[in-house]
Amino acid sequence: MKGIFVRVPTKLLFLVVGALLILSIGFSVLSLSRLNAEFKAYQADTLIQGQQQFALHEQTLRDKLHVWLESFADVVHLSEKDDFTELTEQLSLQFDALQLHHNVENMWLIDSKKNILYNSSSTPYYVLNSVNKTLDVQEPQQQLHCELYCEQLLTVPLLNKQGDMVVIALSVSLVDMIYAINQSIKSEIAVVSFSKQPDAKLYEAQFVSASDTDLMQSLFIKQQNNTNIEQIKKTGVQIDVLENSYLINLMELATNNQRAFYMAIIDDVTPITQEYSQYRTQFLLSAIIIFFVLAALVYFVSSPVTKRLLVLSNALPLLASKEFDQFRRIELKRNRFFSDELDVLSDASTELSYELEQLNIEIEQKTKELENIAMYDLLTGLPNRNMLNYQLRKSVANLSQFQRKVAVLFLDLDDFKKVNDSHGHGEGDRLLIEAANRVRLSIRNVDIACRFGGDEFVVVLGQIESVQEAEQVAEDILQRFKTPIKIGSSIFYVSTSIGIAYTDDKLIKAEELISWADIAMYEAKDGGGSQYHVYHPEMYQRVAHRVMLEGEVRQALAKNQFSLSLQPQLVAANKKIYGFEALLRWQHPVRGMISPDDFIPILENSAHMIELGYWIIRRCFELAVDIQKQGLTGARIAINLSAGQFVDQNLPSFLQGLLVEFSLPASSFELELTEQTLVKNVEHTIQMMETLKGLGFSFAIDDFGTGYSSLAYLKQMPVDVIKIDKSFIFGMLENHSDYQIIMSTIAMVKNLGLTVVAEGVETSAQLRSLMQNDCDLIQGYYFSKPVPEAELMDFIDNQIVDNHWKTQAH
Repeated sequence: MKGIFVRVPTKLLFLVVGALLILSIGFSVLSLSRLNAEFKAYQADTLIQGQQQFALHEQTLRDKLHVWLESFADVVHLSEKDDFTELTEQLSLQFDALQLHHNVENMWLIDSKKNILYNSSSTPYYVLNSVNKTLDVQEPQQQLHCELYCEQLLTVPLLNKQGDMVVIALSVSLVDMIYAINQSIKSEIAVVSFSKQPDAKLYEAQFVSASDTDLMQSLFIKQQNNTNIEQIKKTGVQIDVLENSYLINLMELATNNQRAFYMAIIDDVTPITQEYSQYRTQFLLSAIIIFFVLAALVYFVSSPVTKRLLVLSNALPLLASKEFDQFRRIELKRNRFFSDELDVLSDASTELSYELEQLNIEIEQKTKELENIAMYDLLTGLPNRNMLNYQLRKSVANLSQFQRKVAVLFLDLDDFKKVNDSHGHGEGDRLLIEAANRVRLSIRNVDIACRFGGDEFVVVLGQIESVQEAEQVAEDILQRFKTPIKIGSSIFYVSTSIGIAYTDDKLIKAEELISWADIAMYEAKDGGGSQYHVYHPEMYQRVAHRVMLEGEVRQALAKNQFSLSLQPQLVAANKKIYGFEALLRWQHPVRGMISPDDFIPILENSAHMIELGYWIIRRCFELAVDIQKQGLTGARIAINLSAGQFVDQNLPSFLQGLLVEFSLPASSFELELTEQTLVKNVEHTIQMMETLKGLGFSFAIDDFGTGYSSLAYLKQMPVDVIKIDKSFIFGMLENHSDYQIIMSTIAMVKNLGLTVVAEGVETSAQLRSLMQNDCDLIQGYYFSKPVPEAELMDFIDNQIVDNHWKTQAH
């Protein structure tokens, strides 16, 4: 049964008296704190005043000497003199006056060749260093130098009529400055030095100068104070001498190899310390009385409360440990007659234990759900990239324990984008689910298959003996993907490219192993897909080489290292100039001329290649204008388009803009495409060709016979010219098969109403055979090598007359 409720504040009413005592102590503490703060502020202000006064007098001294030197240079008309002879003579006459009026200790005059024109004493190293710096920066320099004594060193450059430079160096004693600071801040001042050792003590001081030598001896030496100098620099030090207290602050002036020099500022703080001592005594007496009174009161009132609180506080960690039943079994003693806030707290804690127990059950359920979301792909149910990294790191860590190897297979579905584009993402997702199932069925239970992202999957094979095991898994996956995938009423023939990385290095990083497999996968994809490649270091070198080439191509564009060479194309029947094929050349500043075959295949689909392609097109338009101005009309320029550039949606608008800008008809140009580019995406190819046809451009298929050509494509696409690859031309007279291919190609193309170009013609026999079989156009070294654009105009003048070849080739 609960007793009468009495609030805890009622029980604490007895502490009011104690609160009054605490209030008194509070006032005492505040007073002492204020006094202590005032003392610290006084100390800081004293140091700041000393620093300000030193800086002020130092600046005043420099300004006076600057003004004197500039005035002196004007008096001797230095700017009108060809040398420094008169300056030297006059300066030596003024030295005594400088010593008398400006406290100058020594003076030197040194020219720009480090010759000493005048010196009042030997020239120490630090003077020469300061003079050298002044000559370098050609501005006045000043420094405080201390060895046996401290002096201000000032170096000022001066110029004569010839622009020659001389430096005047002055060293000035600090005696007058110390006296002036003493008079300004009413503090005793001394210049002292200490060893640079970190444990240097106050009593180890050596005096350079002082305003009161006897007082300094008493404070620094006789007291044998062993306070560390570094501590004094930060907070100062208070020293008692007889009945007086003094505050010493140190302001660093300069250092050399052995010692550090300081300006010591000494203030009499006796009144402040006496007041502080009085307040401290009062505070201690008050604190003692209040402590004993409150100790008795607090113990009497709070002892039962604290005991119950301790029981509850000892029990609460059981809630954190999820020991809810054990927490509720603990008995918390209650008052017989009264209940208070502690009883309410005990009841609330019990209720809280039930709530936390229920919440813990829900959290465990949600945690399992979140772990599933965080570690598994929601679409395919496979582990995701997070789980992949975890499992792969674990497999690598186990290499040293089990003496086995680990392999990573990186899979990418070939042409998966076409499925999404043609059937929608819904069909694509269902295809990914089926692909995931096929990958899962191809591995052991101890292995893991993950969805890496998009249409990419990664398989981790742990504890394998050799790379052949990984290759066998890759073969199984490839074999499963040869079976078409049926989604609803649609059937998809999907293949995959696989890269394999294999290692027994226990120090390798998981990310590095995945990267290797990714590189090998792209090698497989470049090989046509539906195959696997095992990673080897040369693959990485090729990737690095590609990255390097991309950067160099960008620089080459900016630095105009690219140029074009143009190879003539002649009408076989009458040797009339049909046009020129524009061929890219790269003059590298280090490697010399680089063949297009060395960099275009590597950069074929990069953004840099597209940018380079647009440069080639613009340059062809510029050359077309120059060719027409040269009198060669009707000749067209054949421009090779890369696969990446041909699918670029900006190509038509770019060409349209050039036609307007250069006022040229599109018939002046022929766009060359390879067979591989044509069949990469037939629908897009036809659409783009028709668009460009509408602008007036004609098309040629380059290297015909080496790729994927078929009559079906030729019939669908608006092609105008077929170029027979030079590999067939080279062997046409020796190889009967090559000859038959050329003759059949010419006949087939002529029947389709298209124009035939033979590339690589080098002999008269080749030319006669091609003419006999009705080949339209000839291109090759028999007539001309590719002509650099810089030589093109001279070539036209020398080799072409009335649009015809001038002389017979040999």
